Amino acid sequence: EITGRLGVIQGLSVISRTSALQYKRTEKTTGEIREELHVDYVLEGTVRWDRTPEGTGRVRVMPQLIRVSDDTQIWSDRYDQNIEDIFSVQSEIAEQVARQLDLTLMEPERQALFARPTENLDAYNDFLRAKEIESSGVLHRNVREIERAIELYERATELDPDFTLAYISLSLIQSYMYISGMDPTEERLARSKNAVDRALQLEPDLPEAQEAMAYYYFRGFLDYERAADILKSIQRARPNYKLSLLGFIQRRQSNWEESLETLEDEFRRDPRSSDLAHQIGLSYMCLRRYEEADEWFRRAIMIDPERVYSHLAKARIPFLSSGDVGASQMLLGTFPHSQVMEDTWFNLRMAERKFQEVLGRLDFLPFDSFEDNFYFFHKNLACATLYQAMNESSLMRENAERARIAVERLIEERSADPRLYAALGLAYAYMGQSHEAIREGTRAVELYPVSRDALGGPRYILTLAEIFTVVGLYEDAIDRLEYLLSIPAGNYVSVSVLR
Repeated sequence: EITGRLGVIQGLSVISRTSALQYKRTEKTTGEIREELHVDYVLEGTVRWDRTPEGTGRVRVMPQLIRVSDDTQIWSDRYDQNIEDIFSVQSEIAEQVARQLDLTLMEPERQALFARPTENLDAYNDFLRAKEIESSGVLHRNVREIERAIELYERATELDPDFTLAYISLSLIQSYMYISGMDPTEERLARSKNAVDRALQLEPDLPEAQEAMAYYYFRGFLDYERAADILKSIQRARPNYKLSLLGFIQRRQSNWEESLETLEDEFRRDPRSSDLAHQIGLSYMCLRRYEEADEWFRRAIMIDPERVYSHLAKARIPFLSSGDVGASQMLLGTFPHSQVMEDTWFNLRMAERKFQEVLGRLDFLPFDSFEDNFYFFHKNLACATLYQAMNESSLMRENAERARIAVERLIEERSADPRLYAALGLAYAYMGQSHEAIREGTRAVELYPVSRDALGGPRYILTLAEIFTVVGLYEDAIDRLEYLLSIPAGNYVSVSVLR
């Protein structure tokens, strides 16, 4: 929380909380931290909580500011106060840091520095607990943890209906569930909008609230123009404000080099962010610059060894770059199974023609389907693909029919989801219904074209190429593949994969 307050001060570049927290209880010297983070000062300290015999909460905070060039302590203090004064302690510490670094606080900065997020400490406690659970839930793609975080955020807003930061976090986590495919429903998006509207009603000029609205437009509608305008207005008011979202927008607009420049600049300010390292690696993978991608994924894993998506992406690089299925399979086997890795495992084993092994794996798969940002996996559809390769026509059609029924049931609820139409088109192709297959595959491409999203759009063109291949229209398939090879789609298809 002190980090957040320091971040409002112009002229002060602050390493993010996620990067700084990784040095908790570290045995590294300040010199080593300086080399890793490229900082001039380190603010460290201890926080102790206690209760008096009367039951009153007490907090003791002992901060010290160290100049890392000569390991000199230039300021320290001790705050021993009632827990109700915790926000005053945070503000005073941030103000002292600014004073020691000879930074002048403008009035808007001073107001932000001394703002109290809530008067209800129980609400504040729920808010902080939700933050921690959310971080773990997003990292492991654990829907149960994310739902628990939402419950805590909602309880925080019930305890304090004017708790702006809780509404902001609530909006962000709801829009994340929508875009990630965990719950891509209109109801989920509406819950995100209601929360951010309440935050802006309470504090219309708060940058965090404005950024949450930018995320809402980006995640809910891919409205890049509106989101970017909001972000640029935040930058004008708060030049220090971290805006990695701008890099993600630039990437989806096909401004790949500009996006990399933005994201790598953000990474320099947040050099222990495994998510930023992963996203930069993903961009290099799309550009088919696989060696650079591998290095960034390796960095993401070093920062956070539990980041499943980075392990998965790194495992795919030998296959994408040189067609080395064995190397990818070996890397894939070094971390625990999860839903998101099943599709990669399936494709690698199919490329090796290990059909019986694939069949055994599918038989014991503990789920029928899962969704990623741009992909819908269904067990019966995978079985249809397998049986087509095994020349088992009746089993292929039988599984495709089951997949069709399941997907059409979902389309009744989500009539504009391109992932579902892509899957439906493939199911029709395996059923031998060429016209319907091409119609649904084309609909997915039209709903989510590359011009709308340069990152996700190519996925639907690849599925359409698969559909054309299954129904025997090879020239149409080749046209799509040639197009994919001409654009940054190296996370989906490469010359080595096609070979």
